[in-house]
Formats: sequence, structure tokens, C-alpha cells
Amino acid sequence: MKFSRIKNRINLVRGYFGGRASVDAYPMTVIIENTGKCNLKCPMCPREFEDYPARDFDFDVFKQLVDEIKDHSELVFPWGLGEPLLNPDIFRMVRYCRDAGLYTVVSTNATLLTEERGRLLIEAGLDNLIIAFDGTTPDVYEKYRKNAKFEKVRSNILNFIELKKRLQSEIFVVMQMVRLPENSHQVDDYHRMWAIDGVDEIRIKEDEVVIPGIALEERINHDRRRHPCYQLWQGPVHINYQGDFRPCCHLYNTEPIGNVESATVEELWNSEGMEKIRRAHLEGDLTDYPDCQDCHAPNPRLPVILGSFVVDTFKVRQWIPRAEKLAVFYRLPLFRDR
Repeated sequence: MKFSRIKNRINLVRGYFGGRASVDAYPMTVIIENTGKCNLKCPMCPREFEDYPARDFDFDVFKQLVDEIKDHSELVFPWGLGEPLLNPDIFRMVRYCRDAGLYTVVSTNATLLTEERGRLLIEAGLDNLIIAFDGTTPDVYEKYRKNAKFEKVRSNILNFIELKKRLQSEIFVVMQMVRLPENSHQVDDYHRMWAIDGVDEIRIKEDEVVIPGIALEERINHDRRRHPCYQLWQGPVHINYQGDFRPCCHLYNTEPIGNVESATVEELWNSEGMEKIRRAHLEGDLTDYPDCQDCHAPNPRLPVILGSFVVDTFKVRQWIPRAEKLAVFYRLPLFRDR
């Protein structure tokens, strides 16, 4: 690892565990939302709350961001609340990150995952592909992934897995299902369906959006005792399709800290706005941040948080599904609220 990245981690660890609102560093992980477009309408998605324009993130601005952060940050998510394969620049974005020595993770609904696009993702050097597939039967899947067809998307996924094996690619593939009322009884079937060669991990993800009437009742009422949110020190910070910079993806509909076309990532990450929200978390007074008060993101215990700061970032991404499985299904106390 580059010395500059090690130094960056040290500053972030000192900031979080030292209770400092000022960090003098860069986020370890960065979300750059490559498009505002999506071809599905899913009831559990934040897009249900607002209209997103048919707009892609500017590739030249993307390159500028990568050039700035590459010696300090470690992982880029070139996707957000849109479907990343709708932006034809996604392959160039992944390649640009790869050439800069940054890990990349993309999440897709796989409706557009043709053999050509799959090959381009692999050849671009994508490290981790999360495939969102929320059910084991057509009726359940198509309820949650509206406008998608179960058999077609399943075929796309199986073809991609075969392509991965044929090309002897090391891309890490995660099959992911968000646990919701209509599919919660399908967890075992989901594991059986996707326990195939070429799938590296199966993730049953807890719903973090939690829309009443859509989410499991237990998610609406679960205990949300929290440490100061480590993501405010570590990332991923969220940069949306038009360059608006927010502390994390869970604050997608709040006032941005600024915009990357008028300030650098370093300036925004170390800005007065970021220090203010960190200080609020340290002091335990989230009055000015109602979305933080009601946040359903995972709340790891302190040893887990420490591990996320010191372990290789890509390994952390690989281990997340396993940690969630241990916490949710085997009741291992890795999180304070699960």
C-alpha cells in the first residue's frame, strides 16, 4: 500500500477514535453516482421519493476526481441510485480507476447485463460486481423489481457467470437479495439457487431504506442505538450524478455540503459542514440531522469498526456479506442493532 494511503488511514483512525471532528485526510471510499437514470421502478428504492433526471455524470469531471483522490482514497463505487449500465461511460470509468490503482465495485440489476457488456466490465478490470436479484420466483422478484422479467434477468446472470469462468476472470461476484416481507421466506431457496461455481458470495442484505408498508415490520421498529457514524470519517462519501457532495448515501435527499465542480474532495471532506455533522455525532446530539436519527445503516461494534479501518478495503467488501450472515442469522454480536 502507498505510504500516502497509510498516512491517510492513520489520520482517519486518529480522528474517529480520538473523537476529533477535523481529520485532515481523504475518505477511504467514494461513491461517484455515474448516472441518474434507471430502467426499473422498485418500491424499496429511495428513487420512490423523488424524480431523477435522465442525466449521466460527466466523464471529464470523473477523471478529475480520480486524479485527485488516487494517492489517498482506495475504493470507488461508480454507481448510486441509478442503473450504472445505462451510462455507456461506465466501462471507461472502471478502467480509469483501475489504471489509477483504485478498487471498483458496481451494483447492477442485471437487466442490461448482456455478454458484450459483461465482457467490457471484465476487460475494464472491475473488481467486484454486486447483482441485485430480490427473489427466487417470478411473482416475488417481479413485485420488487418492477419492469424486469425473472427468467430473462436470471438468464443474463447465468450467462455472465459462464463468461466469467470462460475468461478465467477473478472478478468477485455477489448475488444480493434485500430481505423484505414477500421474500424473507425464500432465504434458504436463494442460497440454493445461487450456490454455483462462479458466484463468490451470496448476500442477504437487510433493508436500509425502510419504507413503511414495504419494509419488514422488525426493520421499522428495531433498536437504533448508535456509535458516532464511522462513515463520516471513513466513507463512502456520496457524490451524486450532478456533482453534489454529501456525507454519505443515506443523506441523499438533504442539502449537499457543496459541489465537486466548485471545490475539491479534500476541501469538502474537511469542510465546516463535515466537521459540524461529525461533531453532532460525537456529542450525541442529532437534532439538526433527522435522517441520522432514523438511519437504518449497520451499526458495527467498535472492534468491527477498527477492523474496517485497518484491513484491506477490498477484503472488507468481500467480508461484509459474511459478517451480516453471522449477525442476522447466527446472532453473533458484531453489530449493536442486529
